[in-house]
Amino acid sequence: MMNKKLLSIIFLFSLIISFSDVFAVGALFSRPRFSDVDYQKMWIKSVNTTIDIQEQIAVTHLDQIFFNELNASVEAVFIFPLPENATITELVYWVNGQRFIADIRERQAAVNDYNEKLRQWLDPALLEYLGDNLFRLKIVPIDALTDVRTEITYIEPLKYDFGKVKYKFQLNTLGLSSKPLNIVTVNLNAKTNVGYESFESPSHGSSPALQINQISDKNYTLFYGDENFYPDKDLEVEFKTLRSEVDFNIITYKPSPEDSIGTDSYYALWVTPPDMVNTTEVIPQSIVFTVDVSSSMEGKRIEQVKSALNYFLDLLNPGDNFNIVTFSTFVEKYKPDLIAADAASISNARNYVSQLFALGLTNIDDALKTSLQQSFGEQTHNNIVFLTDGDPTWGVTNHDSIIANSKKYNTNDIRIFSFGVGEKISKTLLDKISKENHGYATFISADDSIATVVNDHFRRISKPVLTDLSITIDGLTTWDVYPKKIYDLFWGSQLLYIGKYDGTGSFNVSLKGKVRGGDFDLNREIFFPDTTGGHKFVPRLWAKEKINHILELIEIYGETDELKNQVIELSLMYQILTPYTAFYSDPAVTIVKDEKFSPDKFELLQNYPNPFNPSTIIKYNIPAGMTSSVVKLCIYNLAGELIKVLVNGEHSTGLYSVIWNGTNSQGLSAPSGVYFYTLESGNYRITKKMILVR
Repeated sequence: MMNKKLLSIIFLFSLIISFSDVFAVGALFSRPRFSDVDYQKMWIKSVNTTIDIQEQIAVTHLDQIFFNELNASVEAVFIFPLPENATITELVYWVNGQRFIADIRERQAAVNDYNEKLRQWLDPALLEYLGDNLFRLKIVPIDALTDVRTEITYIEPLKYDFGKVKYKFQLNTLGLSSKPLNIVTVNLNAKTNVGYESFESPSHGSSPALQINQISDKNYTLFYGDENFYPDKDLEVEFKTLRSEVDFNIITYKPSPEDSIGTDSYYALWVTPPDMVNTTEVIPQSIVFTVDVSSSMEGKRIEQVKSALNYFLDLLNPGDNFNIVTFSTFVEKYKPDLIAADAASISNARNYVSQLFALGLTNIDDALKTSLQQSFGEQTHNNIVFLTDGDPTWGVTNHDSIIANSKKYNTNDIRIFSFGVGEKISKTLLDKISKENHGYATFISADDSIATVVNDHFRRISKPVLTDLSITIDGLTTWDVYPKKIYDLFWGSQLLYIGKYDGTGSFNVSLKGKVRGGDFDLNREIFFPDTTGGHKFVPRLWAKEKINHILELIEIYGETDELKNQVIELSLMYQILTPYTAFYSDPAVTIVKDEKFSPDKFELLQNYPNPFNPSTIIKYNIPAGMTSSVVKLCIYNLAGELIKVLVNGEHSTGLYSVIWNGTNSQGLSAPSGVYFYTLESGNYRITKKMILVR
């Protein structure tokens, strides 16, 4: 018989599965400590959000307050799904009114520390990476009838699609709170250097709770606020920026020593085709729709596939050629070869589609081989739309072999566009098949309309495409650039090119390629600064791209210590969560305040003892009337690398003391040597030196 503890675990994971697609406002589930009862929803008292959008990068700060309504101490799990491609950059957890900022540690070290603190009834917070941008925060214990507060900050490159940039704040918390929310506010500020053509909220534009203000043609603000209610839909913002031709925009950042990420400068470059294309520029196509009809497609999916195929037939133009290839254990073709898209052939194709059913295994390699061996033309745009919901289970199943074969049989410059449906797919395989054959991969959730996604795809590939792309910056030293390979750029899409640079001044940035077989060359003079500052999120975007690149290598070639350690090193330096790391906050660091002492100046005292082993005391003064009450005390080594954050929280006036036990942020002993400790608050900053002797 299944025990109650196992049932509770199953219940918790069912919460994760069932709610992961319907909320991004965090949900807190709790139960009395040391009990085996089911987790229950906790009341969300308030949600306050600030969003800063600069060009196409959104930085979202979510501040939530929950309330434990029980007359008992509880343990809790906070579930937070991030938007696709978002990167969490900061976790703040409030303990008894004290604000702590978690740091990144190696995953196992963080898990071990959490388990140890759990046994001691302390209040650590651990945010673990669960996959598919879903995170879990363990909080224990929460006292009876008390607030719980979490703050999460994440950055997100916003998606560009057919001229529009979209931001979605998944506000929907219907059913995730035990009571209506006291208050919800959203403050958004958006800026661009090129000017806005339009700025609106498709979801809440008619709501009296929302107001959009145009500060200038390059700056819009949005405020949404309501009280005593259940939000029942997501908040969407959509805008267009002004452009009429192939364009690009660039942003940069040069770190300061306090950033602790070295001295390299970073840049991010967006390349965007025209928003409007003349209808006379529609390209004749030879296209094969290759669709999975294996057993896993049975039910709703096969009906969606039929709908998508009918959309496909509707979108064919005179002059196009087409065929339909279906595959499961074996491969079948609607016609032996490509045929003209006339009324009779399209009508017969609809009859063929209506008779499709799902049965068999998944033979991806033979499906691609059959499709690529069709008689594609030399004067047409040659495409394969490849749709599957699974991993290969029959025929050639080795991923590297399938990718190699797709290139081997592609002798007619055919682009392969992969569509992966559901969760049981190899995203890396489909992505590689498409990129190696000059296309792209799209992933469709189980609830999305396959037909709608495929329809958007046809709009995109029916227009001229920028091919054979290269980007050069004459005279400027650049390195560690991502993506490593620039693929074709389609109408209605966009390219993000990001890397490091050294130098300053105006440099010629050149984008070269081909459009409809003709040469294409766009040149702009762009100024690259060498002064500290800029857009602070750019280094993290770069680090995220590099981490993703290494994770792809791990998936292809297997996990090696070298690759794994590279991911961990980048994760710790840039504070980016990965499968190998976790956020951890340690309220066990004791901060002692002398209530009787009221200092009149901001001061950092010399540590004592100095030199020291194994620990030393650091004292500091916070005077009354400071512009900022958030205080940060950090330890750095001689190379300027951040070793540990001792203090990060709000302080009132007083004399404080904290003990450093000579360990780094991973809990490991720091080696002997000279260290610097820096105290910051607002515009105040003081640094002193100390010596650790082992």
